[in-house]
Amino acid sequence: MNYLEMLRAVPPHRTALIEDSRQYTYGEMVMDAQRCSDELLSHQKTDKDGTAKKQSTAAAAVSYQAGLPLLAWIKSPSVYTQLICFLACGQIGRIPVILPPDMRHPPSIPSGSSIPDRACMGVLTSGTTGNPRLLFRTFESWHGFFPVQNSIFGVDRNTRMFVHGSLAFTGNLNMYLALLSEGAALITCSAVHPPAWNGSISLNQANAIYLIPSKLRLLSRTSPGPADYVKAILTGSQSMDLKDMHGLKQAFPQSRCILYYGASELSYVSYLCGNEMTGNPACVGRPFPGVHITIQDGEIMADTPYRALGVRTPASAGDIGYLDSHGFLYLLGRRDNVYNIHGRKIPAALVEHALTDLDEISEAAVVLEHGSLTAYVVLNPAFHSMDAPKPSPDLSRRLMGRLQETLEYYQLPRRIRFLDAIPKNSSGKPILSLLSAAE
Repeated sequence: MNYLEMLRAVPPHRTALIEDSRQYTYGEMVMDAQRCSDELLSHQKTDKDGTAKKQSTAAAAVSYQAGLPLLAWIKSPSVYTQLICFLACGQIGRIPVILPPDMRHPPSIPSGSSIPDRACMGVLTSGTTGNPRLLFRTFESWHGFFPVQNSIFGVDRNTRMFVHGSLAFTGNLNMYLALLSEGAALITCSAVHPPAWNGSISLNQANAIYLIPSKLRLLSRTSPGPADYVKAILTGSQSMDLKDMHGLKQAFPQSRCILYYGASELSYVSYLCGNEMTGNPACVGRPFPGVHITIQDGEIMADTPYRALGVRTPASAGDIGYLDSHGFLYLLGRRDNVYNIHGRKIPAALVEHALTDLDEISEAAVVLEHGSLTAYVVLNPAFHSMDAPKPSPDLSRRLMGRLQETLEYYQLPRRIRFLDAIPKNSSGKPILSLLSAAE
């Protein structure tokens, strides 16, 4: 079976996707994907540099990798087009990889590389360097886990979920395919504008939301009023705290929130229900069924059958953390974001959590510069107008004084820099190499 065959099993009249108010049924999606696959087969003409000439808008979103003819790059601003091309490529034996719309060039692939046997798709890691890595997956490594994750997330055929962002973000692609396996409906809009997201949620009566935490914060702050019809909120890739949960409960009072921790290499690792949050934003919950977590030299290791091809378990995504006596996992950030300053190890995530606990700060990223920590922060619009002059040195002193109440003296950042926005990759993680350039 492949993903297109999976969709054929759903009644064709059911709504599959609503994008910018345009509604697509399962039947339309299957027909468009089949039409695209036929065109890719019959009209493919490759020139000397490996670029294939196509006719339709959907087929034109597909290009090929010279030297790796089975690999198909997909690039389009439309989520529907991304999905159609993904399904079409899988149907004809190509290995689809969806690229972020703003990515200028596909990631480099080492000379002599080959596509592993049984691969049905490629996915990109996110990380913090801005240079994604290509991983390959089998159909079973995702589809086999859909019943488990859908049960935990409360997803079924009656779910109408709002999701925002490109399918190049592995979390989005996984969520789309998992919901489509149930015959559920997905809702999205192209606008990068939280009031538009709230409008789409209300107009289409979405009963579930899947967004990364930074987007959820913006969504709850711009909510026009309590939306009782939203019953489930799913989120991951970043940390959340009780302040975030309180804001979500005000905007969506009947919702049940689940925070997950996972990685492109390992799929889902752990999850935490909102009512289990203790106030420690590092907690990311208990392991998913079938996943075994251990800690080796401070690094989180996961043994899971739902991993990318070539990943040997127990494996790590490069994150550090610990398990408490109740089996709950705590995430302290990436190993390469733990800084050794004068013999003391300081997790950047620890300082970032302390910063975002302050009401005045909505986002934060901490890096090592010139031997000491620099904090890059985005101010909460409720406390600082974007039209106001740049924050004063007095604000930096006041924020530093507040940090002294929760951090040890050696954990304090030396400098606080204010940004309008923190540069992020497709999964919403800061691209640390771009922080100083964004100032």
